[in-house]
Amino acid sequence: MVYHLLISAAIALLPSSGNQERVVSIGLEKIANILRGDVRLIAMGDSYSSPFFGRVPLASLRVWPIQNISAICGGAAKTTHLFSCSSQCEPVSLIQAEDTLGYTIERNSPESFFTFPTLGLQEIYTSNTFDDQGTDNLFTFSFNEIGYTYLLDGVHGKFSEQGDGVHFRFLYRCPFSNTNQIEQVKVLDNTQEVGAINLRNGARPLWHQGENPILGTRDAVPNQINASAQDFPAQNDTNGLLTMRLAQTEPLQGTNQYFEPAGCVYYHSDNNGAREQGLYYSYIADGSWSYSGFGCDTEGSDVFDKRFSLEQFTHWFDVTTLDRLQTTVFMWFLAPEQLSYNTAMSRMTDMIDQVNASADLIGISNVEHLIVIGSLFNLTNDVALTKEYIRNQQEAAFDLATIRSNVAAASLFAATDEVMFDGAAGIPWLLYHGFDQFDIGPTTIDLVENTGGNLFDIWGIHPSSTNAAAFFAALLGEMIRDAGCQADIVVDGYINTTDLLAVLSRIGEEYVKEDINEDGIVDVLDILLVIDGWGECWPVQAPFNTPAFRSR
Repeated sequence: MVYHLLISAAIALLPSSGNQERVVSIGLEKIANILRGDVRLIAMGDSYSSPFFGRVPLASLRVWPIQNISAICGGAAKTTHLFSCSSQCEPVSLIQAEDTLGYTIERNSPESFFTFPTLGLQEIYTSNTFDDQGTDNLFTFSFNEIGYTYLLDGVHGKFSEQGDGVHFRFLYRCPFSNTNQIEQVKVLDNTQEVGAINLRNGARPLWHQGENPILGTRDAVPNQINASAQDFPAQNDTNGLLTMRLAQTEPLQGTNQYFEPAGCVYYHSDNNGAREQGLYYSYIADGSWSYSGFGCDTEGSDVFDKRFSLEQFTHWFDVTTLDRLQTTVFMWFLAPEQLSYNTAMSRMTDMIDQVNASADLIGISNVEHLIVIGSLFNLTNDVALTKEYIRNQQEAAFDLATIRSNVAAASLFAATDEVMFDGAAGIPWLLYHGFDQFDIGPTTIDLVENTGGNLFDIWGIHPSSTNAAAFFAALLGEMIRDAGCQADIVVDGYINTTDLLAVLSRIGEEYVKEDINEDGIVDVLDILLVIDGWGECWPVQAPFNTPAFRSR
């Protein structure tokens, strides 16, 4: 993909409440254009990136002006705001950080761990105590009703309509030995049987192994995430919840085998089954993760180990990729930690390098990274020390974005003037920036009245509500818009004749906003920037579209 940019690396600025400009991002220029096109967005992080609308990455789907959300990938947790994976059998183990046994896998074979943070994985073992509860159904995947509602009431609208062409790809982990896995499951589109999966030798071929996924099948790879070779229709819609069931083909009790659902992909498709273009959302995150787990290329070796290998990530990335030509943006969003600048830079570099190495193995060439630094939160009891730690990570992210052309960085910490939104102290900032009238699609929210300025949970770590998360997501979206739509001089979400006339009217003038490239004078280069960005840009939403905000 080619982007016609006349500025290779610019610093985005927003007006602060003190009427001083401050650096809030670096390298965001092309992100706005990418995210509104054909792109895969992968949220990478800890509980900050978990798939809940009370977290910023998923809240972005609610507030960003994305024209088409064409695909969503998630894990097999019992419930998230994306998908629910419910079981119709027992006993079932949940493999994720919140479980008492954490990442212990194949729990009838102790001291085995799978720490890859998919949030989550489930496991059954078909011993004599296994109970199918009188039905063949084992697991049911469906779009979560809460998530469905938040998308419906957001800027984009619901994910699918009755009759849409939607397909379902099933993801599963293969046990240590392929023969220890149950052999086959039936797939039902709600109640209609649509096919079967041979879990042992009916897996999807792998690009990074030199195979062609559209040709044939392969043996499932032990210890890794695999996908069914066939994608199944998900059109027997149940009120937009896209319910798919996995069922036993014969009684499993007493067979002493494992079955480990690891997630799924729902994607819109045309009449030929090919994916529709648009934004494809997925995540690699789980509760209580940390920078040290990303980019370490080491498999976990304990119950709550926070490490995973390049091989583990590559298998997941491979089988969840719908099209290698689709641009992929990795949105790195982790809670700031007590790190020095050097340590933060080293860990950010490692995590990006590992992901790039995986993309190269699969054959994905269009890869971008967006590092997001969170706002001021309860990291330590010493606010000044907390700010120092966050600035360390902000500086590392900004420097990395300056060095690397495919890395961008955005700081919510800087964009909110280092304010702690934990009560009354945050109210002046919210009022000044117009967040007593905050629009999300058809909904208007008064963050001041509804929250009293407290936007964090009882631990002072995560957003306190879905609306608080939407606030941070909207602020990030405005930072992307502001950097990516610099030629939108008359701010309306379009770069057109109005903006061209505004630039022409100031030709020769110095240090005015019509000087788009900020070289000190309005000249032909600024005219070329308007022409280069011509057309619809990132639309402006409340409160950023108000004259009062623009005059600050």
